[in-house]
Amino acid sequence: MRKLILSLLLGAISLSLTAQKPPIKFGDISKEELSMTTYDKDTTAPAVILADYGESSMVYRQNIGFTLDFERITRIKVLTKDGLSWGDFSIPLYKSGSSEEKLTGLKAVTYNLEDGKIVESKLKNEGIFKEDVDLNHDLVKLTCPNVREGSIVEISYKVNSPFLGNFQDWTFQTTIPIVISEYRAQIPEWFHYDRYTQGYVRLNVADETRAANAIRLTSFERTGGRITQSKATTDQVEYMDVKYRWVANHVPAFKPEPFMTSLHDYVTKINFELASVKYPNEPIKNYMGTWQDINKTFAESEHITGQITGNGFLKKIAEEVTAGMTSPEDKIAAICGYVKQNVVWDGNQRMYAALPLKKVLENKKGNSAEINLLLGAMLEKADVEVLPVLLSTRNHGLLRIATPVSSQFNYLICLARAGEHSYLLDATERLLPLGMLPERCLNGQGFAVSKAGYKWIPLESNFKTRRVTSVEFTLNPQGALDGKLKLDCSGYAALKNRKKYLIDGETEYLKDFIGSHAWEIKSTAIQNAMEIQHNFTQEHELVVSENMVIAGGIIYLDPFIHNAQKENPFKSEIREYPVDFGSPSEETFFFKLTIPDGYVVDELPESKVLAMPESGARYLYNVAQNGNQIMLTR
Repeated sequence: MRKLILSLLLGAISLSLTAQKPPIKFGDISKEELSMTTYDKDTTAPAVILADYGESSMVYRQNIGFTLDFERITRIKVLTKDGLSWGDFSIPLYKSGSSEEKLTGLKAVTYNLEDGKIVESKLKNEGIFKEDVDLNHDLVKLTCPNVREGSIVEISYKVNSPFLGNFQDWTFQTTIPIVISEYRAQIPEWFHYDRYTQGYVRLNVADETRAANAIRLTSFERTGGRITQSKATTDQVEYMDVKYRWVANHVPAFKPEPFMTSLHDYVTKINFELASVKYPNEPIKNYMGTWQDINKTFAESEHITGQITGNGFLKKIAEEVTAGMTSPEDKIAAICGYVKQNVVWDGNQRMYAALPLKKVLENKKGNSAEINLLLGAMLEKADVEVLPVLLSTRNHGLLRIATPVSSQFNYLICLARAGEHSYLLDATERLLPLGMLPERCLNGQGFAVSKAGYKWIPLESNFKTRRVTSVEFTLNPQGALDGKLKLDCSGYAALKNRKKYLIDGETEYLKDFIGSHAWEIKSTAIQNAMEIQHNFTQEHELVVSENMVIAGGIIYLDPFIHNAQKENPFKSEIREYPVDFGSPSEETFFFKLTIPDGYVVDELPESKVLAMPESGARYLYNVAQNGNQIMLTR
């Protein structure tokens, strides 16, 4: 019997990534840096990253094999009170079964200048916390001590990973400016990683070099009968290390724009995905896989499909909830209503359940996966065809279908089928109508898992968000507008208003509705606060003593008394990121004013119709006079 062991060749070429020195040395803080009060390239920045340096390498360890080593040093200057939060850090760690990534060498220090001297405050163990996020992720959190305006915080750590598919990505840009961001990677030629870059910041350095290296390939052959002997044979295997170095200098802060998805989709970064491994004299082994492979994994997973087909205790509950019902539509509505009423979402977005579903039902609280797996399991027990659908939420980032990697998913919903009709279901939002997903889920396509094969499902809203404001006023003798305002909302606008009304109560709701307006509300009527399948409506009888200017016997009137667009949300001269509204919306404003005797209309604004190419958007503004009435539609 022959046993092969890889060992590092003594005297092999150094594993240093490059002869160039790193741009930062931990603890090498200058008084000049501590004396900074602003960053000259962005004087409004609350903080600036002075240096962010990382390096990844693949290292062979005896009896273990190749593992990934990642090391990072980050130094941040706090400039204002708004920058104090940059003294908080989170380090993600991956785990699977009994294997997990190891965090070592963690150091965090705060530097302050006191009486002309540099004073250090070191992080203590009691300031470090480990959070169990889900089945595959932990999060180490820490807060640097004594952080104040003018401080410099510095953190250094190493992560050793047995997961070759979890090569560290690198982000060159964040919401504060960065003076220098540098990442280095060393990968033996046997490992092929697909790399893709994104973002709009140009890298100052993007180098790739190769260097010779070698390892020993040792084999042991056992011979003999009752008494065995071992004979070792050692061969030298030479290979090439591929070394990468990327540098970005003076990176501007990422400025989020209105109506975009996640900044993770647009910041400048490099992403790695393990595609294949080819050792000498061995066949190639593919790791990237296919969506078919991923579907098979999830379809056989006890944590996803197994949760829906299992949990037999739910059968009796499902039968009670759907008693007397025969149509799948009625069963879907009843079970979805039951889950919404009996389990409250804790606000955590997850793809896996952290607790058994029986415990979730007892606690009456759960994360998004627990609630939606409970929903799916109950539907399955009621003989409704249901499939788990995996997706990436808007704040998690866009899903790249060209890259079949399951780590892109972070959320789970259900697809229920009733004859020719299908319903995408998420029971975390009690006030959403049946089949209407939370806005966070409207992000590209979802991955429906089935033993018969996967299917991509468009994550689009079938509900148009509408807001219709109807105003009917009379100009009274006191020069004020007297009349009614009615607001009718559907879709996500109705959800927003319902939440606020039911959580805050009518008094607080009206205070927020009035805001800074000089209105006198005589009466209010709210309809369909709990009838979520219907529009949320509110009608107010009020007197408005603003929106008018009287000068020289002329009254200048602004008819848009409510929800007026005061400024253009698209302020950038050049917008680099696509506009994504999430769901279609429509806003209509009707205004009708009755003019008393003795007044005449001197001038009306010009009507206007504007339209975007391919019916992307449309704006209509129409004003007309009919006798003593002025009517406006927008």
